[in-house]
Amino acid sequence: MKIPYIVLTLGAGILVSCHQQGQQQNTVVADSLPPVETEKKVNCYEKAVGRDTIQLTLSYQDSVATGRLVYNFFEKDKNAGEFRGIRNHEIIRGKYVFFSEGVESSRPVVFKVTKEQAFEAIPESFDQQGIPVFPADNSQLKFDSIPLESGACK
Repeated sequence: MKIPYIVLTLGAGILVSCHQQGQQQNTVVADSLPPVETEKKVNCYEKAVGRDTIQLTLSYQDSVATGRLVYNFFEKDKNAGEFRGIRNHEIIRGKYVFFSEGVESSRPVVFKVTKEQAFEAIPESFDQQGIPVFPADNSQLKFDSIPLESGACK
């Protein structure tokens, strides 16, 4: 009669031991997981001059800036596309890939971005294909005097 009690006691001890060991393993596994990536902050800017508008939406992942850029000039073809660039302090140098008149094109763009405003750089020249050329030195960049203003994303 003592044997069933001994087996029952040993079985209960093993179950409790396994349960505690499983809890320790769960803690180790949870501690070794990478942190959950937080939602990216999105900044939106817009400029309206007369009937012309420019919209820029940016999000950042480390030094990489990505977003959407839309130029809507009155009585001209609208072009909208994706922007991807590298941020170095307030300056973002990148490539704008867009569709205009059903044709995909790309060109370099540079912005000086603060929390409240974004200024588009003015090219110092254009190459033989009409591609804008910007100075390599950020201190030599010149910017449009009318900024895109921070606002609600559309």
